[in-house]
Amino acid sequence: MLVDCIPIFAPPAWMLMLFIMLKFNLNPYYVVLIGTAGTVGGRMIYVTYIVPWLGKKAIGRKKDSDLKFVGEKLSQKRGMVFAFVFLYSILPLSTTALFTAAGLAKLKKMTIIPPFFLGNLIGDGLLLFSGHYAITHFSDFYKDSLNFKNIFMMTLGLLLVSLFVFVDWRNLLEKKTLRFKWKFWQ
Repeated sequence: MLVDCIPIFAPPAWMLMLFIMLKFNLNPYYVVLIGTAGTVGGRMIYVTYIVPWLGKKAIGRKKDSDLKFVGEKLSQKRGMVFAFVFLYSILPLSTTALFTAAGLAKLKKMTIIPPFFLGNLIGDGLLLFSGHYAITHFSDFYKDSLNFKNIFMMTLGLLLVSLFVFVDWRNLLEKKTLRFKWKFWQ
């Protein structure tokens, strides 16, 4: 819960869940359920108390405007909000920006929490099970790991994450033209 209250980049909660699960040999189903509940609680604290207090001070005016714009777009259609938040929460990306946008746009918490819980439950579950497999089969990773397929998949993954971060979303949603912003912190 505490990790998800931090308004800057922190270790992902699933990594802490994986560590605790392995250290104490816990049932992964209980760990993902309790961990996801803690994540939701942390994000509720973040969006309710931290964003109003610190959110506007921690980001630039342009990004604040972009976040409000995205939040306004999201609030127009609940079905779209559910799908977007659900799909975004499945991905192993930080949801800090999502909850910052929701807090700055003053979205109702019940609009964003249910799809976040479901998506995070699935995403963290996949990460916990794959992380457990990876750690228990660590020696198998280096066998034939430097081949064309693996290098291609790593490059493709890095490209997709970079595209998501550097796309000028306001320009894409308003003007329907693809533009990139290389300084996304402004």
